[in-house]
Amino acid sequence: MQNRISDMTRFFIILAITMAAVSCEKDEIKMPEIRNFELGHDNSKTVHAGSELHIDADIRAENGIDVIVIEIHFEGYHKKTIIIGNGDHHHEWEVDITMDKFRGLKNTSFHEHIDVPADAEPGEYHFHFKVIDMEGYTAEIEEDLEVLEPAAG
Repeated sequence: MQNRISDMTRFFIILAITMAAVSCEKDEIKMPEIRNFELGHDNSKTVHAGSELHIDADIRAENGIDVIVIEIHFEGYHKKTIIIGNGDHHHEWEVDITMDKFRGLKNTSFHEHIDVPADAEPGEYHFHFKVIDMEGYTAEIEEDLEVLEPAAG
């Protein structure tokens, strides 16, 4: 009888330890990843007004990509217009794009070009690149971007 109680006690102790170990295990969260990110040609982080901004990245999202968000906004004085000597106007350039064309993919090579208006105000801009997966997890890159005067010729 004593031996039987001892065996039952051992069984319940092992069961309790096993349950505690299993219940403490957490599912590993698989965050999206952005690799080999490039902003501007040759990763210059610059673009000329009147040209295209080059963006390149390798994206991996084990849960599947939901959307990719690109936001660009001027870092200087907001909502101002600059009048240049010949009367030309420069305006702050702002971008807010949400792309769903990659939805459901686990991996993609992102390569896009965004038009920069010729009258975009030269100066420092803030660039946000965000990947949101199907579970709502996010990977984000923020960079400074310099918009230069339109290229000559």
